Amino acid sequence: MIKKITIAGLLLLGVSTVKAQHVIQTVRGIHIKADTDAKGGNEGVSLFAANKELAYFTPANNVHLVRTFFKKETIFQDLTRFYGIAHFHRDANVYGNFSVSGNSTFSKIGIGITPQEGIHLSGRNIRVDGGEFQSHGPIVLHPDVDNNGDDIISFRNSTNVEMAKIHDGVLTTNAGVFNTNISTENAQIQQGTFGSVSYTKSTGRLNLGHGKNDKISFVNGDNNEMASLQNGIMTLDKVVLNIGSFPDYVFSEDYDLMPLKDVATYIKENKHLPNMPSEKEVVSKGMDVKQINTILVEKVEELTLHTIAQEEKINILLRELKAIKNQLKLNQK
Repeated sequence: MIKKITIAGLLLLGVSTVKAQHVIQTVRGIHIKADTDAKGGNEGVSLFAANKELAYFTPANNVHLVRTFFKKETIFQDLTRFYGIAHFHRDANVYGNFSVSGNSTFSKIGIGITPQEGIHLSGRNIRVDGGEFQSHGPIVLHPDVDNNGDDIISFRNSTNVEMAKIHDGVLTTNAGVFNTNISTENAQIQQGTFGSVSYTKSTGRLNLGHGKNDKISFVNGDNNEMASLQNGIMTLDKVVLNIGSFPDYVFSEDYDLMPLKDVATYIKENKHLPNMPSEKEVVSKGMDVKQINTILVEKVEELTLHTIAQEEKINILLRELKAIKNQLKLNQK
């Protein structure tokens, strides 16, 4: 009670300097009031240390100003909340988890490095779960900006195995190498291989159509359409298929040509030609053009052999019939 009276007396007397160190102890709050006559004005309360104003409170301040609050190290234990807008005009280091909700604006973000771009990562990956990457402008992939020779764009599968990559303008896939230089109007294909298919240098334009009725056109250097794809229909002059063999084996002397009566029995039992896939197989798996065409040639060659054999039998019968007719004429004489 004595200390409380002493402090109150000092304030009433307008004492501005107390040289001795005082400690105020209380089990209740300490209230320092200005403008107790409620007549307005700007009677403020200032807190000083080392002859420097640490804080200044006036009735005009809706949110009281603590001028040097963050100029020195300040320790907050457990949970700290900032309501409204909090401004940090100096560096803020966060050593625990940092969570931001709502709309957040950052001039630059650096992860593992001091940022030099809007988002700058060093030794880190970018991962999107349950979302998608969207761009409202061009997507530019620009590796090797430091000219270290690491200009590689790599495409990897779920086991981190490289499926394809682009390096020095060359697209390399696990099936082979495809060298391209595609401009706005022209597509230039250099000589090389793509898997097991070889191609030579060609200059033309590759148009990829879009929309319901548009088509994909392959145009040569003279602006003549070489092929097109529209509504599921491929139009072109010639198709060349690589095959391992061709049915000329039918004409070998040791070829086991199925007799026509056996062919008839097979068709009756299976409802399709020998060696030919059934309707069920073709509908479920699709039609292998190379396989079907090879079998068709085989059947044509077999039919040709049967036709030749039948013609030989017919000729024999005709000769025999002619001989019988001649004999009948002689007998009539």
